Amino acid sequence: MSKLLSGTLLVAALFLPNLAYSTDCEDPRPLRFAQVPQKKADLLASQFQPLYQHLERVLGRRIEVIQAPSYSAVVEGLLLGNIDLADLGPAAYAMAKKRRANIVVFASFAGQQGVVFDTARGYHSVLVTRADKAFVTIDKLRGATVSLTDPASTSGALFPRREIARITGMPLERYFRRVSYAGSHDRAIEALQRGAVDAAFVSSTRIDEMIRSGQLRRDELRILWQSSLIPFDPFLYRGTLCKPLADKIRHAFLVDTEPLRPLFEALRRPGFNAVDDDTYRAIRDIYTEMNP
Repeated sequence: MSKLLSGTLLVAALFLPNLAYSTDCEDPRPLRFAQVPQKKADLLASQFQPLYQHLERVLGRRIEVIQAPSYSAVVEGLLLGNIDLADLGPAAYAMAKKRRANIVVFASFAGQQGVVFDTARGYHSVLVTRADKAFVTIDKLRGATVSLTDPASTSGALFPRREIARITGMPLERYFRRVSYAGSHDRAIEALQRGAVDAAFVSSTRIDEMIRSGQLRRDELRILWQSSLIPFDPFLYRGTLCKPLADKIRHAFLVDTEPLRPLFEALRRPGFNAVDDDTYRAIRDIYTEMNP
């Protein structure tokens, strides 16, 4: 059964060499699967348990799940060849590709109508404040405090930095009095709820999910800005995996999906879609523009 790695074991998991491979391709046992920390680790592990178990059955090996502390930690693990399969954000994928990671993107969640947002084709970066505060426009937030998510987050860093500079003519650190990183979308929203920050940039999908779960009231937040559409987060594997293994991974995500029904129901998603590098071309262009 899946083994969750955390704390002091994480460094070893990311940086110890994976020796189960041939000279032509790699067939790692166990297969190491990492996910960016978009939400709390225990919630992520609980929701994705059906996927871990399904992969173990289909691939005939143990899945070693690495709960990474940051988006960049997942990218580093992929670059070093010590993570085999990953769930990344689009900007983190762009970062990995810019650093010439040998990775193949193949699937993302399909979308559907959310509680507040239309997430049929993608999601948004949104700037939110508490509805009981006087921040009713971006102009009113000048000199306020704001939480981002992670430096490699698409909705929690990349789009906010690009678009706020365009809207205000100033970089985030000059427009806001204090800019901090919460580490996940959940923690950014919680910081806003308890008044630790005046505003937060988060993913629209996490707002919808937290409203559905009762962690957030629909009338609790005020939305001041939302980005253009962002493609859903990619799942990818290292390009050095043996083809039979890579084919089985694709099959588990895109064909043999009945065992994943509990996952889809928990996330209110209809399933997975096939994607490729072109799906994230615009995000890669934006990332390169912001990180020349």
